[in-house]
Amino acid sequence: MKKGIVAFMACMAIAVSCADRDDELMTANIRIRNNTAVDFNLVEVIQDSLFYENVSADGFSDYISFEEAFPQMPLTIVTDSTTFNYTVNDSLQELLPVGLYTYEIDFTDNGAVQVTFKVD
Repeated sequence: MKKGIVAFMACMAIAVSCADRDDELMTANIRIRNNTAVDFNLVEVIQDSLFYENVSADGFSDYISFEEAFPQMPLTIVTDSTTFNYTVNDSLQELLPVGLYTYEIDFTDNGAVQVTFKVD
């Protein structure tokens, strides 16, 4: 009897551990990866819409759910010393399907914002 219970518990543990983190998503979820040496106090996606707060240097934010999201979206990045803006060059983008995504943010040598889109 004990072996049956142990086998059942082992099967349940395996079944629960096999669940993907994106199994219950209903929208596109995006996080920020700060690839710079500067802490981001605030990253605003789409003016006055969604905000990521306190994204540390070389760190990640939490995921935020978007009703409509694109591979590139306008960003405003606020640090202790300055504000950076990123504008989208391609206005003809397809909506992202349900899933997990990351915007990796870096600065070029001349101080421009560089955003790399990743599928998680």
